[in-house]
Amino acid sequence: MGLERFCSVDSSDPFWDWNSTWNTSNPDLTQCFQNTVLVWVPCFYLWIGAPIYLLYLHSHGRGYICMSHLNKAKTAVGFLLWIICWSDVFYSFWEKNHNSSTIAPVLLISPTLLGLTMLLATFIIQYERMKGVQSSGVMLIFWLLALLCATVTFRSKILQALGEPETVCIWRYTTFYIYYAFLLVALVLSCLTDQLPLFSQAVKDS
Repeated sequence: MGLERFCSVDSSDPFWDWNSTWNTSNPDLTQCFQNTVLVWVPCFYLWIGAPIYLLYLHSHGRGYICMSHLNKAKTAVGFLLWIICWSDVFYSFWEKNHNSSTIAPVLLISPTLLGLTMLLATFIIQYERMKGVQSSGVMLIFWLLALLCATVTFRSKILQALGEPETVCIWRYTTFYIYYAFLLVALVLSCLTDQLPLFSQAVKDS
């Protein structure tokens, strides 16, 4: 009951429903599960791993990488993802004031957490550059995890738009599709290797 009230004001959105996830020919996860678990999993991964990873980078610097087109693109994508997440938060506040209705807490908390996570990801990208990291396995896993979780929601939103078009929120659907596209771009960029760092042993050995 707690999560149901968290996901919907009238508790109409259950966290898990076997009839829609298992006992059906077209399985799908509930909106509550998508707005909580699928959003929180990549966020928790990065927030839990970031302190350890940043300490490792602090003590294992490999030089310094100048701002390149690749690094600028990674930073721009992370910043745009941050803006998209916060636009959903601001829309929820606007919707609450405009319609004078109560908003489910998940519509405020999940995009806020996701926005802060994107800001952390952008910071890590820049810190990696300052520490001479040419490619990051930590960020690659984060973008891959975020994209996989978003893919489940992407499919669900398409099914909902085709089956129940009257329930579609144009703003949230549009921002999610843009968010999904930028996640795909971020994953591709994270697969590319940046230039060699300055003042590193690798440059001297070459």
